[in-house]
Amino acid sequence: MKKCSFNEARFLLSTLDEVPPFVDKDKKILPEIALVGRSNVGKSSLINHLLHRKKLAKVSAKPGKTQTINYFNVDDQLILVDLPGYGFAARSQDMQIKWSGAIDNYLQKRSSLSLIVLLMDSRRLPTEEDEALVQWAKHHKKPLLLIFTKSDTLDERERKSNLEKTLQLLPVEHTLSYTIKDARSRQNLILTLNKLLHGPAE
Repeated sequence: MKKCSFNEARFLLSTLDEVPPFVDKDKKILPEIALVGRSNVGKSSLINHLLHRKKLAKVSAKPGKTQTINYFNVDDQLILVDLPGYGFAARSQDMQIKWSGAIDNYLQKRSSLSLIVLLMDSRRLPTEEDEALVQWAKHHKKPLLLIFTKSDTLDERERKSNLEKTLQLLPVEHTLSYTIKDARSRQNLILTLNKLLHGPAE
């Protein structure tokens, strides 16, 4: 499978139900990259910026907007999966249980899941949910990339300090800072995703 350029993307499906793995024209299963993180961490903004589409993923100032698992086809080479944000208490308990069950089911049973991307707000320290997800990925030997969002809201000293504190709590091998205000963030993320999916460039 060749490197993905992230030039073309289209929305496929929005659901909390299990769906069969997606395949390409040759019936080969497409790898999936799952984006996870707390509500209002900036997943939708990152998806739109990464895929060069302003409204492909719905962006809202109100946390908890993503209520289903959303699947996006990227270049007919991989599937980007937007999971509901966790930690938003304003939703009903029944909805929270449904979300939690759907996320757990996806992460544990999805054979096509190739990479987990955990988004964290650069201004905040890890939550229990963040720590649990990292431990789960480590236990199940799932590759994980930790992305610090909204990094432009901090100066260099604050950004470095928060990064060090976070990595003391979350021993993650692969990390990246991201801001939609810098085009280099997109290119760095594309290079990193391809490296984690395919290995270093020859």
